[in-house]
Amino acid sequence: MFAHSSTRRSGLLAAATLVVATGTAALAPATAFAGTPAPTDAKPLVATLEPTEGQAPLTRGGNGAALTMTVTNNSDQDQPFHPAVTVKPVGSTPSGWAWIDFNAKAISAPATYGLASWSDNSTFSGYVVPEYSMSYVPFTVPAHTTYSWAVSFKLKAALPADDTAVEVGLVNDLNDSTNSAPVTLPVASPTGALVQDFSNYSGTVSYKQPFETDLNLTNNGAAIDSTINPTLRFGNGSRPIPATLKLDVLQDDQWVTVPGSDNVWKLPPVVGGLGQGASHHYKVRLSLTDFTGAWFSDWLSLAPDTDQGPVDISVKPLVRVDGTPAPFTPTA
Repeated sequence: MFAHSSTRRSGLLAAATLVVATGTAALAPATAFAGTPAPTDAKPLVATLEPTEGQAPLTRGGNGAALTMTVTNNSDQDQPFHPAVTVKPVGSTPSGWAWIDFNAKAISAPATYGLASWSDNSTFSGYVVPEYSMSYVPFTVPAHTTYSWAVSFKLKAALPADDTAVEVGLVNDLNDSTNSAPVTLPVASPTGALVQDFSNYSGTVSYKQPFETDLNLTNNGAAIDSTINPTLRFGNGSRPIPATLKLDVLQDDQWVTVPGSDNVWKLPPVVGGLGQGASHHYKVRLSLTDFTGAWFSDWLSLAPDTDQGPVDISVKPLVRVDGTPAPFTPTA
């Protein structure tokens, strides 16, 4: 009798243990356990980035990319989402940050802002964040809700000539979403994708010292086979400049004064044009000849248009004009 009671008690304990471990009655039929359990690494969000149907090849300074980004929260709880659109050139690595413009706006989502960032290998990341927020601030996606955004970017002339495509991807720093695969968009080469580049991006010109810099004019588009006539200017003409500057260009190891007026000068022409990816080098020197103020600063750049199309002038040097002390003038 004792042995029988002990055996029966052991069976009841085993059944109770099974109920606690599984949450299911010990005598439930086997069909109650049918089906594959959900994987433990399932992510609550599904995110996609898709180009607009009929997306044309991109052009430097022209046709850009228009894409739609969506995220769906399939869970029963609100979820954070911190997306970014990455753009990686297929070819040469751009030397700076001025090869792309980025924009993001909400379609069916909270008010949105696009912020630009770059990694060490010049891969661009356009963060999509709530309006008036820093780049690290995520969205909160309500349970069983889909948000969507319109994102776009344009390529500028600073993208190297041998980049014939860009790879566009979607990332989420919070790693709580499955993301669509990257897409590759082709890049065409229009004639006249000209870009300026200077060796110095800041400096001072005064009566005591000139400002010197190297200027490279590069064609990142299709070949230009006719003469290019670039114009260099100080300021943009929107306000009068209380200074008169002289421009010299180094030719055959000698400084040659370039004719001009109102701080605008026609540089020596690029005879024969420029091939795809080719550059033309100028070494220029600014000298101060007259000044009616104390000091001010303005930008030195090529004119944004030449007889061979537009010039990308996003990156340019800021030059400080220092008019003190004025040169000594002897009196009778």
